[in-house]
Amino acid sequence: MVQEKKRIRELINRKRISLKPEAKKVFDEIIFKKIIESAEYKNSRTILVYVSYNGEVDTHKFIQHALKDNKIVCVPKIVSKKEGMKAIEISDFEDLKIGSYGILEPTSFNKKIDEESINLVIVPGVAFDLKGGRIGYGGAFYDRFLKNISKDTFKVAIAYDFQILKNIPMEVHDEKIHRIITNVNTDNN
Repeated sequence: MVQEKKRIRELINRKRISLKPEAKKVFDEIIFKKIIESAEYKNSRTILVYVSYNGEVDTHKFIQHALKDNKIVCVPKIVSKKEGMKAIEISDFEDLKIGSYGILEPTSFNKKIDEESINLVIVPGVAFDLKGGRIGYGGAFYDRFLKNISKDTFKVAIAYDFQILKNIPMEVHDEKIHRIITNVNTDNN
C-alpha cells in the first residue's frame, strides 16, 4: 500500500506541476466561489485552512476572504514530526513566515486554538476519492490532527478534478473527509 500511495503522489504531483498558470487561475477561482457559497463555510465560525504552496489549490484568497468575513481563521503550525501540528489563529498574512517545510506558518504558538472549537477544516492532499479517501503528503500531520477535532467538524478537501481518483488505498490511521470541492461538478461537490 505504501508503494501504491507513493506512485499516486508522483503521478498527481506531475499533473499538478504541468497545469498551465492560466488554467490554474480559472480553476482556483471556481473552487474559491464554491467554497464561500457552501453551507459548510456560511455556517462555520472557526476554520482551519492550510496555506497553499507548490501548485496546490490556492487558499490565500480564501484566507483573506474569511478574515474579512470575520471568521476565526487558523492555519497549521508544525510542532515536530513526532508531535504533529497545532491550529494557530491568524489575523493577517503578516502573521506568517516560511516554516521548516517551506510552507508559510505562524511565527509562534501564542494564539493556539482548541481543536474542539473548529467547525470547518479545509484539508490538503494529493489525491481523493468520492468515498472520503485521501492521500496526503506522507507525514500524517493531518491524520493525527483530525483525530482530535470534534466529531461535528466538517472536513472539506479542495482539489483539481485530476486529483479525484476512483479509489484511494486507505490504512487504519487514515482519516476520511466529508466532501470534495473541485473545479468540475462531481457527486461530492
